[in-house]
Amino acid sequence: MMFFRYIKFAFFVFVSLTFYVLAIKFSGTLGNEVVRYIILPLSFILLNYAFIKLILYYIAFYNNLLIFHDDNIIVIKSTLLDTDNVEIIDLHKVTKIDAFATGFAANIFGYGTLVIEQQREKVREFFYVPKPYKAISHLKEARDKMEDKK
Repeated sequence: MMFFRYIKFAFFVFVSLTFYVLAIKFSGTLGNEVVRYIILPLSFILLNYAFIKLILYYIAFYNNLLIFHDDNIIVIKSTLLDTDNVEIIDLHKVTKIDAFATGFAANIFGYGTLVIEQQREKVREFFYVPKPYKAISHLKEARDKMEDKK
């Protein structure tokens, strides 16, 4: 999914730069007014649209708040302006918890992906979780305490 966004971004940048190059190259045949008032602003708008969409995607992508409670996990998904969704994952239903940090930057800055697998439901992946191994240890301790209460 994320790769598709990069392809869309590259496509918009390519189209924008193509308009710009064609406008400069054929400014004599198209006319100065057409180039100055239609093609160059169109190129500029497309380029800005591509960058704004990419930046807003990252802002929306990074704004997931995970709250670990004693017997559940609260996931607040939000965008730049409002809260989109609040999920509560019950630790009774969690079958597998896994985390991994791949890449040089992820290991240096201490972030990774937290994967939570539930019974009869889809696998949930939470990207760019700070200190994911600490989160796993906290979740496993909470699950052990919950099992001891039974």
